[in-house]
Amino acid sequence: MKPHLAIITCIFLLPLPVLGEITHSKTSKPPIPDKCQLEQEDQDPETGTYSETQLQQLVSQITVKVRGERDAASGTILAQAGNSYLVVTNSHVVRRINPKNLNIQTPDGKTHPAKLLPDTNLGQLDLAILEFNSNQQYCLPPQITNFDIDIDTPVMAGGYPSAENNIVFRPGRVKKIVSQPSLKDGYEIGYDSDIEQGMSGGAILSAYGYLLGINGMSQYPILNLGYVRADGQEPTAAEIEEWRGYSWGIPVSGVLDAVKPEILTAYGLPQRQRQQQTQTQRTGYDVPEIPLTGWLKELEEKAKQITVKIDISGENNGSGVIIAKEGNIYTVLTAAHVVCEKIQGGGECRPHTYTIVTADGQKYPVETGSIQSNEGVDLAVVKFRSNQTYAVATLAKYPTEDNQYMLTAGYPRLGTTSPWRLTLGRTWSRETGLFRTTLSSSRTNNDQGAQLLQAVGQPAGALDGGYELVYSSITSVGMSGGPVLDTQGRVIGIHGLAEGERNIVWGDIQIGNSLGIPISTFLALAPGWNTTPQRVEDTRPRELTGGDELSIEAAILFTPVPQENADPRSWIERGNQLWRLGRYGEAVQAFEEAIAQKPAFIDLAYYGQGLALWSDGQFQEAAAAWELAVKARRDFVPAWYHLSAVYGRLQQLDRALDAINQAIKLEPGNPNLYNQKSVVLSDLKKYAEAELAINQAIKLSPRAAFYTNRGLVYADLQKWVLALADYNQAIGINPNLALAYTNRGVVYYNQQKWDLALADSNKAIAINPNDALAYYNRGLVYRNLQKWDLAVADYNKAIAINPNYADAYINRGVVYADLQKWDLAVADYNKAIAINPNDALAYNNRGNVYGNQQKWDLAVADYNQAIGINPNLAEAYGNRGLVYRNLGDIKKARENFQRAAQLFLTQGRTADYVLVIALLNSL
Repeated sequence: MKPHLAIITCIFLLPLPVLGEITHSKTSKPPIPDKCQLEQEDQDPETGTYSETQLQQLVSQITVKVRGERDAASGTILAQAGNSYLVVTNSHVVRRINPKNLNIQTPDGKTHPAKLLPDTNLGQLDLAILEFNSNQQYCLPPQITNFDIDIDTPVMAGGYPSAENNIVFRPGRVKKIVSQPSLKDGYEIGYDSDIEQGMSGGAILSAYGYLLGINGMSQYPILNLGYVRADGQEPTAAEIEEWRGYSWGIPVSGVLDAVKPEILTAYGLPQRQRQQQTQTQRTGYDVPEIPLTGWLKELEEKAKQITVKIDISGENNGSGVIIAKEGNIYTVLTAAHVVCEKIQGGGECRPHTYTIVTADGQKYPVETGSIQSNEGVDLAVVKFRSNQTYAVATLAKYPTEDNQYMLTAGYPRLGTTSPWRLTLGRTWSRETGLFRTTLSSSRTNNDQGAQLLQAVGQPAGALDGGYELVYSSITSVGMSGGPVLDTQGRVIGIHGLAEGERNIVWGDIQIGNSLGIPISTFLALAPGWNTTPQRVEDTRPRELTGGDELSIEAAILFTPVPQENADPRSWIERGNQLWRLGRYGEAVQAFEEAIAQKPAFIDLAYYGQGLALWSDGQFQEAAAAWELAVKARRDFVPAWYHLSAVYGRLQQLDRALDAINQAIKLEPGNPNLYNQKSVVLSDLKKYAEAELAINQAIKLSPRAAFYTNRGLVYADLQKWVLALADYNQAIGINPNLALAYTNRGVVYYNQQKWDLALADSNKAIAINPNDALAYYNRGLVYRNLQKWDLAVADYNKAIAINPNYADAYINRGVVYADLQKWDLAVADYNKAIAINPNDALAYNNRGNVYGNQQKWDLAVADYNQAIGINPNLAEAYGNRGLVYRNLGDIKKARENFQRAAQLFLTQGRTADYVLVIALLNSL
């Protein structure tokens, strides 16, 4: 029997994770109303956005002049009902115009009398709603809804400057969002477009054609009267200086929130109930509160005492963990992006004030000058001063394993509150985690960034920002910087990322895992920050008892996930929660609820449904879901990747190759895609092409997993020296990668270097005591060393870990046959056949036992079955020939020996060929 090689791959390749919140901006353009005239230009293949020319055409067709006798400014057409049009502008525009002389000049040059709508409930906002009538058909904004706006969003602003008769266009990017509360008069959007006098009331469009808001304040005004928050709070001098450099607009959400419901209804605009729901949703992902008891409750209390909230200028928050105390000075470890919001295009942090809020509710300012961080790693430490006594965390440095229970703690930002939350889940080992996310380093070994990361203890191919800890617990904005804990309450990492997608209408949609930075990275940085953590351990957490596992599983299983009617975004996020919690049937149903509402982002619903179906072992159904996902969105790279993986599982290898090629075409810089392509090509036995694909993965990211998988390609080609070199390289990068030792041991096995093969199997088992494959391979070594009891013991262990490990039953049966324990051997072969009725080897081996028992008919029947399954199984022909020779049927014996010899020769198995020829000559 041959030992088993293990390939490192993972089906779960998910959307791009980002710092703190989700900023993946790829989405689809809304449909253009028939009344808008645009030049036909191709959509940007990378982003799906409109061209600059098309955006200018859209802005020009929805922007109007608001005119009086002498004064004129701009306005934006919002909606149409019959022959009535609704226009939004600024109240400071219409205040200068006598209502009797109020007119709208439309883009076709026609002038229409307008009236200011009474009773519009605009309150203190610098907004006014106008109405005019016309039988002409004018362009409307492609989409008006209450959506979130992000920093660095590209925009196109337009309007009619006082000094010009024609409309002008000002491209730019959003640079600042001030909300909860906004600036007075409702201003929230700070952007760098050069807005001139007269452009007030003009449209601000995103690159996708969505109406974000309207212009209102230009850059560098003479007075700073507009830079006061709606609650009267005065900004700092630094804030004023920053804000003066931006133009300011009022988001369309402010219009929709303020306009009377009857007007919204009359013009078919989104209703307030939907707006309020979206406003709540966009501020944070609902993190359910888990009721805990017993040892988990004690663990929660311990976690709460070491976790702090980090308030950011009263606008937002992150989390952190207390790691040291010296006198009355406490040190808090957090994510760097929590305490340094980078100014776009520069290395400086935005001016914020940071306050530490401890578990007892006390507030402490961060000590001036105490923030320490390194470029390229999303970690930081801050200090605060207190005479109170607070608990200090114990840090734990050890490599995580697949399916290891863990917890995340912190203060998620949910609406306007930040409640304490502790969530449960499982971690993945480093290499598996790297496959479970699309986030990957583009650095090479020669890149300065890679040198920096390796200098602080991270191996080659580490994720950007140091993120390489992946886990399934539910997290949200506000929990960034909080601790990732093991089941002893020790800190094994710092949370910072959440996987998901950005939809411009509905905001962030979370679907995927969470990510953090392992504590080992911090420990490598700490000396440079003159920081010494109080307690550090390097032992794995204690083994959980059966009762402990039951309690944590019950807590995960019964995590409250709402089930009432909801919008499609909420159903998708609930489905993601249920998928993470292992409640696959409920997850599939939640995604189905989202699909039934036919949202614009239906691709995400199909995608999530595929994840849940795959996890539940429904591979054909998962393939169907992902096929619908890519049909809805042709550039959906993760869905293409998943299709390749599931097609491979279903042995549809040509389709698997087509799917992964499509993914690579869309995202040629993703190393995981080339790894998957190499797997498919290896399955197709196209080893030269497989080598090229895995070479590209290594070039993009020199990860241990990729070297291990290239070693597999070389092993398939029997290039043992090259295979050994790659396994050595993988071990050098990640000494805790059990599969690299397992696979190197297979090479030594094939070279009959039993001591080296045994040493590698022992090392793999020491790293991962639950690795059934390592026990299986060590059993093979013991069998060749004729250490029968040790071989049987290893197969017993492999079967205990994986009761459906058919090959382990087969090999244990081989040992029993060696010992002439025929009944035990037959029992193991029967079990293997029950698990896999198409296992030709199991029939062949059982036939051998029957032959040794001189049960000739049963032996022939099994050899026939084996050959029927695998017509190229040379051993079965040779063994059947032996039975016919013993039965005196020389003709059939000769036919079988001749076929066996032909196959052995074709397969390059010279020694077996010589043996069969000798049998032929003996007839």
